[in-house]
Amino acid sequence: MTTLIAADNIYALLAIFLGLAAFGFWSEHTKIGQTLSGVILVILAGLLFANFRIIPFATPFYDLVWGYAVSLAIPLLLFRADLRKILPETGPMLVSFIIAGVGTVLGVMVGASLIDMGPESANIAATLGASWIGGSMNFAATSQALGMGDASLLSAMAAADNVSATLFLMVLVLLPASQAVRRFLPSKIIDDHEHIEGGAVDEGHSDLNMVHIATFLSLSALCCFLGYGTAGLIGAYGEEQGIGWLSNFSRYGVLFVTIYALLIANFFSSRIEPMQGDFPLGMLFMYVFFGVMGAGADVMAMIDRALPIFAFVGIMASVHLIFVLGAAKLFKLDLAEVILASNAVALGPATAAAQAAGQGWRPLVTPAVMLGVLGYATANFIGVAMAGWLS
Repeated sequence: MTTLIAADNIYALLAIFLGLAAFGFWSEHTKIGQTLSGVILVILAGLLFANFRIIPFATPFYDLVWGYAVSLAIPLLLFRADLRKILPETGPMLVSFIIAGVGTVLGVMVGASLIDMGPESANIAATLGASWIGGSMNFAATSQALGMGDASLLSAMAAADNVSATLFLMVLVLLPASQAVRRFLPSKIIDDHEHIEGGAVDEGHSDLNMVHIATFLSLSALCCFLGYGTAGLIGAYGEEQGIGWLSNFSRYGVLFVTIYALLIANFFSSRIEPMQGDFPLGMLFMYVFFGVMGAGADVMAMIDRALPIFAFVGIMASVHLIFVLGAAKLFKLDLAEVILASNAVALGPATAAAQAAGQGWRPLVTPAVMLGVLGYATANFIGVAMAGWLS
């Protein structure tokens, strides 16, 4: 469908999404931005621009953002990750991750029992469940494993999945702002970081140091080169030797990117400490990513072709969230950790890391990425198992 800005007009799209990022950062200093957060406003703006046909729903530019900007942002958000502080946080988040995974499985079972999605209902439910434990690559891998070849059905599923994911992310970002939720589930982490205005970026330094910025970008690119290269080499070796589990490693490049970023962060911490610009630069990439995520949500396609599937995803997400919050209350888990574990399970490491950074919960960025990668690693197996249970 024709849009005001064509899918191949990269400069115009770049201008729009960098403008949306600027709007998001600016909004953090306004009353509405502090209430809703700049993240929500950028997602909503991207969604509105796309659904009013100003920008396209799909374009090579979005692929560049998902493939490159997000990858570069992850090391930039991790270069100050002190493992001595982070590791004690990972234990409680692993519990939260398991709870969130169980919540998704329960949501799949409840949704599938209530919504009739046709003769492939079991496969649809299982594939979407895998997507909400891992990510889009698990959606593709599970649907392939289950022999789903109907392109129109897969498109409808993707439309419902994308719109629902955008709405779910908005809910997760808004939860910490609710006083009722905060009374129900207190959070020391949120309380400790509320003094950072807007929770997004530390703007204590007004002068740009171009040596620092260029160094951080170079190091981030190096982490991506080494991370994806390592994953590719291990995967290629697994294929050559016929070792199935090793061949899958080519999909987990983000894990190795994270590892290399953490090595730099912990072995060169004294060099990094006085430098400036890494975290704000990472957040710039992430705000562009949030705009792109909103732009991918085709509401009309979901309404036209995927209402039963959207209803299923809505039930699955609701059961997931109710179970997660209830279990968190029972086990007295921290609200911030629970929200990020839910994000990592349902949406993946990129959005979990972005939310952790965007809301000022910097110690949780690394655990969020790690748990998101764990979701990638387990979702295919869980998805295929769920298809068997539902058939």
